[in-house]
Amino acid sequence: YENNIAFVVKHQEGKNKTYENITYKEFLEQINSLGTKLYDIGLKNKRIAILGRNRYEWVLGHVTNLLGGMVSIPLDKDLQLEELENSLIRSKAECIVFDPKLMDAIQEIKKNGKTELKHFICMDKNEQGIETVEEVLNTGKVILEKGNTEYVDADPDENEMGILLFTSGTTSQSKAVMLTSRNVASNIYAMLCVEDIRETDTNIAFLPFHHIFGSTCMLVMLACGVKTVFPDGLKYIKQNLKEYKVTIFVGVPLLVESIY
Repeated sequence: YENNIAFVVKHQEGKNKTYENITYKEFLEQINSLGTKLYDIGLKNKRIAILGRNRYEWVLGHVTNLLGGMVSIPLDKDLQLEELENSLIRSKAECIVFDPKLMDAIQEIKKNGKTELKHFICMDKNEQGIETVEEVLNTGKVILEKGNTEYVDADPDENEMGILLFTSGTTSQSKAVMLTSRNVASNIYAMLCVEDIRETDTNIAFLPFHHIFGSTCMLVMLACGVKTVFPDGLKYIKQNLKEYKVTIFVGVPLLVESIY
């Protein structure tokens, strides 16, 4: 599906909207550039947390981790500061890729110094001067073009832990769950056996990616060559379904009832 559009990213400044199409080929090139830089700064086989709303940079970070054998730690953007910090301590994350909307929380955690975080990468431009995903991508691309193919050639063990996620525990602390890439791949395979998802479909990513259902279904869409778009928020569902001519989405009963 290299020439299919994998993602549509909307850029909005005031009332001006532009849409950026990212093909599957471009997506893979960006994964390889990002992964090359992450390896270069010593994050091979390390743990990388991802924090933010559903957006392209979230998927880019997560898939880069999975394909490079780094442990991906999806965190809920709505966690209270104390619980967010606690999850970072317990998960032993050394790097975090985060949405600028959570800058204050990240700065507070950085100042406290209780975590093992050494690297901070922001999903967007920010006033604090923290390196952005785009900047990391660009430097990684240069390293890759100079012949460093360590990330591209990596062949992670499918039975090693690939994802560490926190379930909202019904008692006391949230529970940390270890998943391998084989676990996730087997779920994707099962979905492909029963669902008629086509490369001509347009999917809208409603379900939060920090839930394994949301992020696994995102990977199912990639496995099928589907185009994925991102919602502007729950109150814009109707508008977004029309705007992007959405043909498929994965939801939960509450979402379906809201639409109904």
